[in-house]
Amino acid sequence: MLVTFFVLLLTKHMKKILILLIGFFTAIQSQAQYDIAVKIKGLSCPNELILANHLMDKQYARDTSSVCKDGVFHFVGEKTLETGIYLVVLPDHNYFEIVISDDEDQTKYYFENNTELKPENMVIKGSEENKVFFEFNRFATKKGEEAADLRRQIEAEEDSVQRAALITKYQEVGKEVAAKREEVTTKNPDLFIGKLYKAMKEVTPPEAPASVAKKDVNTWKYLWVRSHYWDNVDHSEDGLVRSPVFHAKIKEYFNSYVPPIADTAIMLADKLIKDIEAAGSRDQFKHTLHYLLRHFQDVKYLCFDKATHYIAANYYCTGKAFWIDSAFKADMCEQAGKMEATLCGKIAPNMNMPDTTFTANTHSLYEVNSPVTIVIFWDHECGHCKKEIPIVKKFYDSCNKEEVFIYAVYTQGDWEGWKKYVREKELNFLNVANAFGEDKFRKHYNITTTPQIYVLNENKEIIFKKVGAANLPDIVQHMLIEQGYKDAEDGTDGSDIAPMEEFEGGDVPD
Repeated sequence: MLVTFFVLLLTKHMKKILILLIGFFTAIQSQAQYDIAVKIKGLSCPNELILANHLMDKQYARDTSSVCKDGVFHFVGEKTLETGIYLVVLPDHNYFEIVISDDEDQTKYYFENNTELKPENMVIKGSEENKVFFEFNRFATKKGEEAADLRRQIEAEEDSVQRAALITKYQEVGKEVAAKREEVTTKNPDLFIGKLYKAMKEVTPPEAPASVAKKDVNTWKYLWVRSHYWDNVDHSEDGLVRSPVFHAKIKEYFNSYVPPIADTAIMLADKLIKDIEAAGSRDQFKHTLHYLLRHFQDVKYLCFDKATHYIAANYYCTGKAFWIDSAFKADMCEQAGKMEATLCGKIAPNMNMPDTTFTANTHSLYEVNSPVTIVIFWDHECGHCKKEIPIVKKFYDSCNKEEVFIYAVYTQGDWEGWKKYVREKELNFLNVANAFGEDKFRKHYNITTTPQIYVLNENKEIIFKKVGAANLPDIVQHMLIEQGYKDAEDGTDGSDIAPMEEFEGGDVPD
């Protein structure tokens, strides 16, 4: 009897709880800002789908199908999803892409297909963006099948005339797809998909003016494309970063149209950032800055730390990078501060240290009077220094001492070992060390690794930095020509000087 009482009591409370839960879930659905319904024939409610989005060159999971009723999966959330290209991922990791737009009612989206996920079988409701998107996908898929068949025929065809005809047909298929994409862009300029497809369109240079010499036509076209590269990209559209397109565009631009010259890279990067800032896309602004900072840090071109420093100092440290916290900003600005003194084009910080005699007479870098001054930071026990220093010695022994001066700084504290190495290896250039502890070279030059080689002009401006010893002959010859100490016919004009990524040598921990 007591058991029956508790069962009845529990049943009574369960009914109340169930009513409350129904009300709770109803309230959640009524507050939902997105409710994306997906029906996949062949899947049932015990399965789970994942909603992910593109972001630059990566994909990130955003939601799981938390609700499923009558075989229809629902992605439900209380915050409107940002515009972009999203992926619906099935349990077998197969997926299809959809457009999500914050200009549409995201609670009306409905997609239906089977597990093959062919575009021609897709049913779309509640989204004009996706109707246009899948209409194009159906067309492109059909043309893709035609192109694949033509490729097989081209590979099998031995007759050159027939092969040429097949290649022409294959190219025509590509043109048809491009024309269809252009049609989508023209008919739907205000839809996200229209803006996305427009951004994919490459700019085509016109014929060069008659005033351009024939030998300069390719250069003229290259510069025209570089100047108009972003014409088809709407810099006010945040959604472009949530697609693979924007990342592909910015990567191609800085890899193919920006030369390995720091000042030019800074100019073009700054123009792009300012254009985006003026147009108003905060997401493009954020991800462009993030991309450029990483890109300039990763490339191994000479003096590109100048570009890294520019982005850090002018955008991150000024508070324009609205997404970073105070700790990240402080660290970024500290690193930028350490870089500033030794950027290419800056006057090298002075040093004043004794030589191997350790007399009171010290040697100031600024007292050196030479067209070219080579500053080397090294350690006789550093493995890579042992490879580089003999190359430096061979070069110095053979060069004109009136044109080149070497100021070699020992970075450690084994004074006797250093002196012995200098003596035994007959290093006849100036060797100094911070024996009295008075010089701040390590701080001024941010020395954390050795060897490091800087090359200065007659005004002590840093022209090359962190280069390999094997390239010193070409570098010095180039600098002597640039400063008028030699004629160009005496040697290299500098065009054969490799960027840092091709230099021999590199940094080894100090």
